[in-house]
Amino acid sequence: MIWLMISLLLTGTVVLTVCVVFCTVKLKSNPLETYVRRVLSCAVGVTLFNVSAMLIPFERMSLAIFSLYNIFETLTLMSLVSFAKHYIGKSDGLGALRLPLFVASGLDAVLLVLNPFLKILFNVETLSDDFDNKFMRTCDYTAFYTYHTVLIAFMAFLVLAMMLHKMVRSPRAYAIKYSSLFISICGLGVFSFMHLYLGFKFDYSIAFYAFEGFLVFYFSLIYVPRGLMDRLMFFTVANMKDGIICVDIDGNVVHANTAAVDFCAADTSVNTLEDQLKLWKQDEIKDETSIHIWETTRRFGKEMHYFTIEYRLIYDSMIKSLGYFFLIHDKTEEFVKYENEKYRATHDQLTGLYNKEYFYDVVENMLRENNDEEYNIIVTDVKNFKIVNDVFGVSKGDELLIKIADITRKFGGSYCVYARLTGDRFALCIPRSRYNEEALLACYSSVDAFIENSSFKTHIHIGVYRVTDRSLKVSVMCDHAMLAIRTIKDSFRNRVAYYKTELRESFIGDHRIISEFETGINHKHFRPYIQPQISVNGCIRGGEVLVRWFHPVDGMIRPDKFIKILEQTGLISRLDRYMWELACAQLKKWGDMGYKKSYLSVNISQKDFYLLDVYNVITTLIYKYGIDPSRLHLEVTESAIMDDPTNHLQLIARLRKRGFIVEIDDFGSGYSSLNMLKDLDADVLKIDMGFLQNTTNPAKSTTILKMIISLAKSLDMQVITEGVEKLEQVEFLTRFGCDVFQGFYFAKPMPVEEFEAQYLNKRFRMK
Repeated sequence: MIWLMISLLLTGTVVLTVCVVFCTVKLKSNPLETYVRRVLSCAVGVTLFNVSAMLIPFERMSLAIFSLYNIFETLTLMSLVSFAKHYIGKSDGLGALRLPLFVASGLDAVLLVLNPFLKILFNVETLSDDFDNKFMRTCDYTAFYTYHTVLIAFMAFLVLAMMLHKMVRSPRAYAIKYSSLFISICGLGVFSFMHLYLGFKFDYSIAFYAFEGFLVFYFSLIYVPRGLMDRLMFFTVANMKDGIICVDIDGNVVHANTAAVDFCAADTSVNTLEDQLKLWKQDEIKDETSIHIWETTRRFGKEMHYFTIEYRLIYDSMIKSLGYFFLIHDKTEEFVKYENEKYRATHDQLTGLYNKEYFYDVVENMLRENNDEEYNIIVTDVKNFKIVNDVFGVSKGDELLIKIADITRKFGGSYCVYARLTGDRFALCIPRSRYNEEALLACYSSVDAFIENSSFKTHIHIGVYRVTDRSLKVSVMCDHAMLAIRTIKDSFRNRVAYYKTELRESFIGDHRIISEFETGINHKHFRPYIQPQISVNGCIRGGEVLVRWFHPVDGMIRPDKFIKILEQTGLISRLDRYMWELACAQLKKWGDMGYKKSYLSVNISQKDFYLLDVYNVITTLIYKYGIDPSRLHLEVTESAIMDDPTNHLQLIARLRKRGFIVEIDDFGSGYSSLNMLKDLDADVLKIDMGFLQNTTNPAKSTTILKMIISLAKSLDMQVITEGVEKLEQVEFLTRFGCDVFQGFYFAKPMPVEEFEAQYLNKRFRMK
């Protein structure tokens, strides 16, 4: 009997050790693993020390090991209490019991450590079996041992109370899980007390420590109640958003959840689940492969839902068919989300029209698939749309864009493709056979009065590109239509413009000028030409500085080919500053040559007032080259002054005060306002002879010219007339009081060297 118990204890020790290793290696992610491992490790100590104490024949050593066995028994119960707290879901550990238990267990451990020396708890004695084998056992229990027994019993009671509380509150599915541990702990307690009070030779309850440890390991970390799994699976399937229909090998419906029943009920032509399955078998499942997937739709009330149906065969471990099931997945939410994302990727959010990229793709496909049809690309642009946003508000601007989008839809209809390209630009591709300019103008002119303001009218420009080269990208076709709009951009009279090849060549030429401008400046391809200015007595002291571009490939480029482009881009200010410096350098050279009264007249463009600090730039140049400011005449157009009269008149006054001669250029071609002359304090009035050209009443024009010269004289201003080409003009201008002449009658603009040699400080014979 003794050897049987020893064998059980050793077997239990091995089993517990294996469980400890398994916990450490395989179950570290389980939150209970740490507490289970502590219980098992202490239980290993209990069984191992008990066997060792029984087999050691030396009394004092056996007594010491029996004391260690009791210490580990206390540790096992403490670990079991901690495990039970976490097992029932109390993560606060021992809580208020922690300190009292540690103190009580510490006192118990001290007594057990002293016992081998003082024998204050128990003693040991030697027993022999029938084969004269010697074994040690405990005896002579004192009152102090009762303290150890009560402590063990109290902790066992705590564990049982916690387990019982958990059992009462848990569903039936957990009955085996908790009751097994509860009953096994009760059995362990019963055997322990039987040993004490019935006087057994050995404590047979120790064998139950290994059994109890294994139960703790199994039911806390391994076991999952079968009923729990069944119920969880049932409720999971029953409450699935996806429908599921399970069918056995005879074709009988074993289970169908609510979602599946609702799906079938939504089709009034299907009476039962079996009818639905027959239809699927007939229409969708053509062979006996294990998987079939297809898509379908079904209407629930007013809403259309989109479904994916999946059919799968079910096999057992022997690859024999157990039946099959249908999984009905409602992908409406995914479908709607995808459609919304697709819409946002292809449509403009404000107007609902196609966006630029999608428009290009659709038109490209349409042109490719309809080779026999001719098309027009139409682009619209709102004149001064920025004013609408700035003055009337962004919301009003958005309303206007939505209005234009509606007009575009109305004009285009179902046979057109239309889009919002960017900002206020819209585009449509229309078959040329359906294009009608009158209808187009009628539609878009309806927005003229969109802004309810008598002083502001909405005006839409329209560019049309007749698709002739289908190899071009659609984006390039739209650019061609925009090029056509550029020809009428500043017009309120013209609304529609058609693209011509010359426009593209002009556009390319414009961009070439812009791209090569900086190179021209850096390599001094821009050179000054001077047109002489002759006083009424024939003396030539200076002239107007004009620019010529000597291109290394194209030769000399006239100003009318590039000045306007540079003005539009703002590069004119860079060129003006460059020409001012060349003029100052030339004046210094003439001064060094002894021509200290010679002068040059340079132009100040309208953009210069905004892009340059004109006063600082010009005065710095005068200081740099050490010339008298009166030798640099500054020509300013009347239109440039009236663009911002308050600030520009102040600037002119500062320049005159500094000593510069200020000339009002092109008088008669712009505002020609007497009010301007009243406020303007200038030195020279420069009149363009174009004032007398292209007129139906030359007599009146001559009279007005005479009055302007007389008015200038009265205001103490000199008069220069440019564009003089005939002797007759010189004669009557002289009679009217003109001071200086400039024009082809005297000389064309020429290089500086030629002017120096033939005209500077020379006299011209007026007749």
